[in-house]
Amino acid sequence: MSVKYSEEIISEDIKKLVSSELSVLVIKNFYPKQVCRKIVKEVLSQPKDIEKYTHEVIVDGKVHQEYFGVDRLGVPFNLTYNGNALAKKRYYHDVTRAHSNFRQLSKPLLAPIDLLRLQLDERYNLGATIASFEGLKMRAGIIRITESKYSHMSEEQPHFDALPLKYAELNAQLAANIYLDVPEEGGELEVWDVQPLSPLDKTPSNWRNSLMEPIRIKPAEGDLIIFNCRMPHAIRSFKKGKRITAQVFIGIQQERPLQLWN
Repeated sequence: MSVKYSEEIISEDIKKLVSSELSVLVIKNFYPKQVCRKIVKEVLSQPKDIEKYTHEVIVDGKVHQEYFGVDRLGVPFNLTYNGNALAKKRYYHDVTRAHSNFRQLSKPLLAPIDLLRLQLDERYNLGATIASFEGLKMRAGIIRITESKYSHMSEEQPHFDALPLKYAELNAQLAANIYLDVPEEGGELEVWDVQPLSPLDKTPSNWRNSLMEPIRIKPAEGDLIIFNCRMPHAIRSFKKGKRITAQVFIGIQQERPLQLWN
């Protein structure tokens, strides 16, 4: 099982994630714990702005959105996949304000995703930038929240993430999570070390039962985990507490900077 624990991001590890030589990269103590707690406090003080985070699945050749028990602060790009013009207008209209609001949560320090993007830009040989798949700058950074009472939903059905080909043909897609709050027990990230899927692949029913044993990572507050999100993955359920992360996708294309978006 290909997992690496490290104290810093290096270009070679990103390349190994892309080539599937490495499935999961864990950067311990990436973000200050005291700032994690500040962000969590601010996020939970805005309950009216927290919405359900749905995941796209292909049913009969069409994109459908399913809820796996995860909520969000911020609008993700996948809401536009089914051609919803209103969702697309809202997404792009909110990008600049969303970045500003995200930075307010951690002020005066760098926001978690800004710190990640800065380090990727400095350390990956081709740099890193915010994506603009449709000629417009996209959002980079979203808060995901899972409460214990809904956490079983994320465990029951593994899923994978893949940007549709109509937006960009990526060589690989990674997901990065910075853990702001974690339950004492449970809440592990599960990743199945198998061949990454393509954007056109469907999620089998009862997928967990047909897969081998997964990699299981128990994150700690302040940790950064980057993994190949085209591999099946899930979150273990937990009985108490919350699981809150700052998350972003990282797209890879040959001879181009890393592209970050949500």
